[in-house]
Amino acid sequence: MKSMVIGGIILIVALMAGTYFVAGDSFVLGEDYINDLTMLAGIAILGITTFTALKYVNQIKNDTASGELAEENWDGIGEYQNPIPSGWGLLFIGTIVWAIWYMLVGYPTNQFSQIGQYNEETLEYNAKFESKWANPTADELKAMGESVFLVQCAPCHGVDAEGIDGMAQDLTDAMYAGFPVEALEYSIRAGKKADIGTMPAFENRLTDTQIKAVSTYVKTLSGGQ
Repeated sequence: MKSMVIGGIILIVALMAGTYFVAGDSFVLGEDYINDLTMLAGIAILGITTFTALKYVNQIKNDTASGELAEENWDGIGEYQNPIPSGWGLLFIGTIVWAIWYMLVGYPTNQFSQIGQYNEETLEYNAKFESKWANPTADELKAMGESVFLVQCAPCHGVDAEGIDGMAQDLTDAMYAGFPVEALEYSIRAGKKADIGTMPAFENRLTDTQIKAVSTYVKTLSGGQ
């Protein structure tokens, strides 16, 4: 048994040395406590696994069956009513306790997360954006509408809003100056069929603020206010 213990210690040292050789740069003691815990966990796992294996190998070699037999048997072959190994039971309970700790307190549930930081920054930015554009001025609304128009509408209406080879109506036509903004908003939101072509509905593509901004901008293209 003594030689087995010595062999187990040598095996653990060799495995840990190999691990440190491969990933040693990541394990600078005291620099990152997560990496420190990882190395300690590796040592613990190797140690427990090796000495547990040695213990049971020794039992297989030297122990004899003993204990109280169960009443049931199969062709004369019965089972002993032995309790579970105390070490196994303690490890099983310890694993449950550790899992509860890990889910409620441990890393990464309650620690820094890049994804969590990104989500927080996104929510903060969206809140600032909504606050900034809650009541835009006429100039701000026009500028916003022009930006949305160039992305969503210019592919058919053209950057000058005069239509591209008959694909869409000329939005600089003076008749749009007399259109109420609400009518333009409805056309953008629901889409429109015309002899020259069909404009798709943008209700699910643009927000209410964007639709209002584009409508205001389109009205200015024809000289309306």
